[in-house]
Amino acid sequence: MEEYLIELYDRFSFDNFVRLLLKEGFDSEDIFNFIVNNCKLSTLVFQERIENEYYKQISIDETMSDDLKELRQDLFYKYFPRKN
Repeated sequence: MEEYLIELYDRFSFDNFVRLLLKEGFDSEDIFNFIVNNCKLSTLVFQERIENEYYKQISIDETMSDDLKELRQDLFYKYFPRKN
């Protein structure tokens, strides 16, 4: 029998999923256990969010993590440079 695993391959999806778990009353330990046992993660997500324990810094009050805001801004300026 094949198990159903939640696929979280990017940091945006991972952070949003953690926020959903926080809203449901999960604490950091519960979040870690749930994700490790029920999710497929990319190497990047695992390293940056699980191994570095960044998931503990994610808050319900924010809509996007600071590092992702910076990434989004960098990409925006790279592909849509300002015209003078």
